[in-house]
Amino acid sequence: MGGGVSYHERTAYRRGGLGGGFLDWNTRPEIFKTYQGLPTVVLPELDDLQRVSRPFFKMLWEPVRSVPDRLDLKTLSRMLTLTYGITAQSGRGADAFFFRSVPSAGALYPCELYVAVQGIVDLEDGLYHYDLARYGLVRLRSGRFLSSKARWAAAFFVTTLFFRSSWKYRDRAYRYCLLDAGHLVENALLVLHSDGIKACVWDRFQDKELNAFLGVDSQREVCVAVIAFSHEVSAEEAETTGFVSEEFRLLEKSHTWDLVQPEACRLSVSDKVPSSILEAHRATESMEASGTAKADEPHEAAKAQGDQEKTRKIPRPKVVPESLSFEESVWRRRSQRNYVSAHVSRQIWQTLWHSLHLDKALCDGVEIFIACGEAEDLPAGLYAWKAASQEARTIFSGDFRRASAHACLDQGWLRHALFHVAYVVDWKRVFGTHGPRGYRSALLDAGRLGQRLYLASTALGMGCCGIGAYYDDELRTVFRLGSGWDVVYLTASGPVKKLRS
Repeated sequence: MGGGVSYHERTAYRRGGLGGGFLDWNTRPEIFKTYQGLPTVVLPELDDLQRVSRPFFKMLWEPVRSVPDRLDLKTLSRMLTLTYGITAQSGRGADAFFFRSVPSAGALYPCELYVAVQGIVDLEDGLYHYDLARYGLVRLRSGRFLSSKARWAAAFFVTTLFFRSSWKYRDRAYRYCLLDAGHLVENALLVLHSDGIKACVWDRFQDKELNAFLGVDSQREVCVAVIAFSHEVSAEEAETTGFVSEEFRLLEKSHTWDLVQPEACRLSVSDKVPSSILEAHRATESMEASGTAKADEPHEAAKAQGDQEKTRKIPRPKVVPESLSFEESVWRRRSQRNYVSAHVSRQIWQTLWHSLHLDKALCDGVEIFIACGEAEDLPAGLYAWKAASQEARTIFSGDFRRASAHACLDQGWLRHALFHVAYVVDWKRVFGTHGPRGYRSALLDAGRLGQRLYLASTALGMGCCGIGAYYDDELRTVFRLGSGWDVVYLTASGPVKKLRS
């Protein structure tokens, strides 16, 4: 299969093999990207950003059927702020830390967000960089660039700056860049969904063309996903207007683009990106499928271990639990580790599990396995969960959380989290259907699912934390995965100790 899978294998952590290392604080990357001297539009202040709207799960499962009367700068400002805004600040000066609306491995935030607009009231048509530190849009290009076939209003371009993550995580950083981009993609889709806007998402496009359009130095920064939406298109209309495409073609026509201040991609006096990351990204450019998409069994034969598998239907609760609003959930989301051993009701855990479903997955090779403690009508065990068919398959009975925590670099706090949700990938199916580009798709989808669990947990008053660092082979064994399968991400969720406000 090569490509991304070879990279994945080379960057696997093994017990006793991590070695030493230190962070060179003299080369610490800048946390915000800055363009110099370009026209900037200051975004309007939003007094009602955290307004109490519909509860999170009603927003998730009972979509708004109408679209905004008009798309203007204030509406766009709300979208951008909820998608990738600063939600809080801790400390000052050089020690300041800025919480954001999405999580990030090591809080390094490698992603940047760009937006191309046309026909937005109070905003000149063009391509902009979202400068979240200064709460503005920096205009990079003027004009209409989006295809007119679907009456496009705007397109969000999610990029990743490799060095922000590789400064700490070195060769393994490409994994985290894609997972973090997945967090951001799903957050944007949910923000648009909360406004009744049907959007499409792509990760299949011509890298060279799109990076050139954005004007970035592609040895340091690359686009990994695009989200687009049209003027006055309802959810019903979107299903019949070609909103899902195998390969992305959004720009009106091909063009020779000049770089836009490529020095803005320099984040440090020494920002050398590991060659393994650049090679992995190039290896995943191809979208040519191998045609061998048959799925293998994801886990080893449980019956040989003496445990009988059982499958049962778990319908979504008819009564949605009380929860925070969508906006409050986004604003209060944090990575938490102060878990406490506590039971939860059937209604709570079933609602949480049902939130783990993507409306438009980028690939079909990501499965969800859950190692959990005991809850109401839920024995401790290892489960395979399919939200689309509302089925949970018991793979093994018993509590696997301690073993999972041990495989996750012996992080003791993790064993108290009620749910360990693992996103596992069948590489043969992914490459057979999507080609080498499927590596990006799989990790983006895993990050998207992780973002859903973060927000759903927050809405229910529980904690959530993402885990990207683990001993790969050990965690594969914990979740009983067979050859050709890998855990690409794990998120922990459950009741937490309430902190004083």
